[in-house]
Amino acid sequence: MLLLVILAVFAILPVFAGSPPPIPAGWTDGYVWTNGIRMHYYRTGGNKPVLIMAHGAGDDGMCWTNLAKELTNDFDMILIDARGHGLSDPRTPTDAPDAQVEDLVGLIRELKLVKPILMGHSMGSASVAWLAAKYPDIPRAIVLEDPGLGAGGPGAAAAGRGPAGAGSPEERRARILTQNNTSFDDTVAQCMKNSPKWGQSECEYWAPSKRRQHPGFGFAAGAGAAAGRPPISEIFAKITVPTLILKADAQGEARQKNEEAAAILKKGKIVHIEGAGHNVRRENKARVLDVLKPWLAGV
Repeated sequence: MLLLVILAVFAILPVFAGSPPPIPAGWTDGYVWTNGIRMHYYRTGGNKPVLIMAHGAGDDGMCWTNLAKELTNDFDMILIDARGHGLSDPRTPTDAPDAQVEDLVGLIRELKLVKPILMGHSMGSASVAWLAAKYPDIPRAIVLEDPGLGAGGPGAAAAGRGPAGAGSPEERRARILTQNNTSFDDTVAQCMKNSPKWGQSECEYWAPSKRRQHPGFGFAAGAGAAAGRPPISEIFAKITVPTLILKADAQGEARQKNEEAAAILKKGKIVHIEGAGHNVRRENKARVLDVLKPWLAGV
């Protein structure tokens, strides 16, 4: 009788307590030493062209999982944890404005990757675009998911949207620490309430990133994240590789300004994704794949 009770209790536990999803079967993870930090990454593997994915502020590499699964037949996907996120080392107050660019360059060199394609979201799009401008011979092509297209450079407009946000460094660190101490279940519930378009799976991959983000990220969050970054016109003018911008839905003057910014690119294409906000792939993944897959096949 006691055994039956115990089994019954264990049978209902998953209903009340979730756990972060594991790394998908067949994927691996590892570290490189780059630009003075230990940088963590996930990799899908295979003898295929390499596609590196750089996440946005507050996320980590696993947040790309659902999109990456759609592309693993054609690409060896490398999903990085940016400094201060996931399992990578934290930021410091003395980080250079291009620290994440140099982190990526170091990872590419340490893994001996040749002409990878790079894709970045928000903060990650800033790093990817700046890398392509600063090191034009490294990437084969780049994809930018909802970069900020204002004066502060790609990603600047979105730099303060995560839990780091605005305020003093102390306030930003406190907000991140609060997220670190919020349970997986509560964080998933928060995600489902605030971002219902994402769906359960996206929220489950997103939630652990909030517990892993280092409070030191608050040193350089918000407007400070864009300090020292060249303006968008200067960055885009130096990019020579094929560039796809997957932009949040916009109409009227906002859409026109986005298209004008994209027109600076020598080999650029911008697509506004219907019904999507800043988290484009999470809010309309089907449309993103409709655009992304044929474009990648062409580069």
